[in-house]
Amino acid sequence: MLIAWLGASLEGRTVLEATRNDAAQRAALDAAAGKTRRLEIDVLATRRTLELHFGPVVGGAVLTARDVTASKRMEAARRDFVANASHELRTPVTAISGAAETLLGGAMDDKERGRQFVEIIARHADRLSHLTRSLLDLSRIESGEWRVDLQPLDAKECAAVAIDLERQAAERRSMVLKQEVPADTWVLADRRALEQVLINLVDNAVKHTPTGGTVTVTSQVEPGGVVLAVLDTGPGIERHHLTRIFERFYRVDPGRAREAGGAGLGLAIVRHLVEAQGGTIGVDSGSGGTRFWVRLPRHSIVTQPSPW
Repeated sequence: MLIAWLGASLEGRTVLEATRNDAAQRAALDAAAGKTRRLEIDVLATRRTLELHFGPVVGGAVLTARDVTASKRMEAARRDFVANASHELRTPVTAISGAAETLLGGAMDDKERGRQFVEIIARHADRLSHLTRSLLDLSRIESGEWRVDLQPLDAKECAAVAIDLERQAAERRSMVLKQEVPADTWVLADRRALEQVLINLVDNAVKHTPTGGTVTVTSQVEPGGVVLAVLDTGPGIERHHLTRIFERFYRVDPGRAREAGGAGLGLAIVRHLVEAQGGTIGVDSGSGGTRFWVRLPRHSIVTQPSPW
């Protein structure tokens, strides 16, 4: 097993030659001299992290190795998650605290200024609420607490829910929302999950499309599946962002996303929900806009003839 982890044959090699690690060589010499040693090494050839235990035995030393790559990656992911979540929470909390202190300091006596600070509190409280809901949703999905109930669904109805919820936000920016999903476009999906996926994708498109633009929900039937897509007429996404667009807290334009109230969690939630339904998700983008697509299993509804 150690040979597989290190990616080379170890027969006849010293510890230094096998691991290319001075600390491992010193630990082996210490073990041969009667001392027990433990250390971790990163194996660049195989991109693994090994936990090595060196113990003394009669006439030399014994080495045992354990692959701790997965646990190290999970630990790093947890640290990143806590750091990113703390950073996202800090901004609205600081804004709310500052506005409240200003009001208590006398701004309440000035009606116009007081209203401005109350609006700041309301805006950031809404952002804080959205962020906490997203964090809870993501936690439930990743832990498996969000259980999908796959059933035949008419995708047109689910798309209509997303369009209706985002209509006011689009109208405030003189945008056009269109739905081009034919009736009886049946998919095998979870209603709540599919609606959440389309809502998040339409909301994301509305936030990142300039005033006067268009957002369209479309569908395409393929052998065994249905592709639902959300297209916008925005500026597009640069190619180097596309491979990371579904990561937690990843933003193409951090400043613009924060202004729009985004925390970089919506697309991560979408990816998890799509995969939980047995589907796949992707994105195509260019100078003419962006297309997020979701491929779900197709369900064929057979209408029984009436006996009358």
